[in-house]
Amino acid sequence: MSKKTFFQLLPELSDPRTARFHVLPIPYEGTVCFMHGTAAGPDAILDVSDQMEYIDEELRNEFYKAGIATYAPIPSASSPTEQSQRIYNAVLPFFQPNFQSPTPNSQSPFPIILGGEHSITPPIVRAAAEVYPNLSVLQFDAHADLRDEFTGGKFSHASAMRRVLEITPYLTQVGVRSYSAEELQECPEQIDRLITVPMLETETGLRKAIETILDRLTDTVYITFDIDAFDPAIAPATGTPEPGGMTWRQATTILREVSQAKNVIAADVVETAPFQNGNIITEFLAARLVAKIMAYNTHGI
Repeated sequence: MSKKTFFQLLPELSDPRTARFHVLPIPYEGTVCFMHGTAAGPDAILDVSDQMEYIDEELRNEFYKAGIATYAPIPSASSPTEQSQRIYNAVLPFFQPNFQSPTPNSQSPFPIILGGEHSITPPIVRAAAEVYPNLSVLQFDAHADLRDEFTGGKFSHASAMRRVLEITPYLTQVGVRSYSAEELQECPEQIDRLITVPMLETETGLRKAIETILDRLTDTVYITFDIDAFDPAIAPATGTPEPGGMTWRQATTILREVSQAKNVIAADVVETAPFQNGNIITEFLAARLVAKIMAYNTHGI
């Protein structure tokens, strides 16, 4: 177990043998190509998590009572290929039926991974897809991440969703507002299906987008959330911020609707790169996002 935890919970509420939520930090930034610092993201999120209230103000549920176990970080490997395999080996047990005894209220274990850069996502999806063969992925991101390779490597953060498409064809991308000519040329159908921020800017548009998202996802969903999906006005501490991003309400409304309609089995929150100057707005938002994902996927509390 990690010395730093999500919330500071009593032992009976942070026991990995009975917890609903399993927080796994992966402080990896081996392929970052611009602003560094995302390796410090998991610790920063854990540091501020205890400053939040333990009840969700929207649902009025005390989701923490389902149990939140926090694990020691996965150490970084010397190469992206080795790191990918290391992550796969570490997360695969969380998805297997014999991982733990039934949790309170008979809810399955729910891994939440804290990055780190976005290259951590494909090996997690690969592990989950071995147990859930009809898995779909819901990505929130400013960038398409569909390059076949970037800076000479297929395990780049800029290739994360290209690798995901090799695992499952069911990828829905929300908030993307930056992609390359290569991505448009090689993945035109995927680019044409993007749920862009302008689509979400009216109540009617948001509801229509949610209908489209639910229609494209399968019954079983993995969520990957790059913090740069948000507008940099509310999430500035990230490696490649893009203007014109999502609002908190847009993101949480989609997350809530998806969590109600689908079987969300795990999630990651990646690319928080703390400023280290006392400005904690981004890590606090990321911690609140993690808490929201927990609240939306807690039942009977």
